[in-house]
Amino acid sequence: MSTDWYPRSRDEQLHTVDTWLQVFQTKASAWNIPPDNVTSLTTADTNAKTILAVVKSGERTAASVVECNQAFKEMETEARFIKKHFLLIPPLTLADLPTLLLPLPDDTHTPVPPPTGQPSLTITYPGGPHVLMVHLAPLPGTEPPDSRGDYGYALYRGIMPQGGATLEQAASVKHYLMKEPLSGDELLHYRFTRRKKELVDFDAAESGMTAYFCARYENQKGDHGSWGAVVSAIIP
Repeated sequence: MSTDWYPRSRDEQLHTVDTWLQVFQTKASAWNIPPDNVTSLTTADTNAKTILAVVKSGERTAASVVECNQAFKEMETEARFIKKHFLLIPPLTLADLPTLLLPLPDDTHTPVPPPTGQPSLTITYPGGPHVLMVHLAPLPGTEPPDSRGDYGYALYRGIMPQGGATLEQAASVKHYLMKEPLSGDELLHYRFTRRKKELVDFDAAESGMTAYFCARYENQKGDHGSWGAVVSAIIP
């Protein structure tokens, strides 16, 4: 059973944050939630709604999709901060949790198994400069992943300039690759995700370089499964 309270879909995320903001109008002071945090969440909520409307309209561009992803990440960051620091029992009671669309505590301690599946990656070009779309799925022909152990994907990324990086490039903060990687061990952790696809944005100067990706399943304790295959694409 998932222990993460934050919704997966954007519509549910907006519904949750809107519900919080409505409840906070009367409860924020009693729950010791600083006005600045409520304001930050309100601003993030407004920004997410605004750019989502653009993405859903005929004005959608690759840049607006990246901006939308960032806006929803910022809203999630604000919401998770408030949840972690202020939505605690006490001052909240168990009866307050449903009003915030939060789950009640689960007193049943279910063991978390290790990841057993193996992921498969494919890369497509969504359009626009220096962006790639990474699609994540279970390896074809394998057993369906166990959602308890194969909870999400740990995605790794590396970038190699044409001909391989120089020593100076390899030692930079980007850690550019000097040669083609053979496994995910040679790549840098990019992010954990439960999405089926991730839009990855690169620096303009990286256009023409080769991006490498690899992933492995991760459970809720941070344990990792086996690496999938390394895949690559030229950054547009």
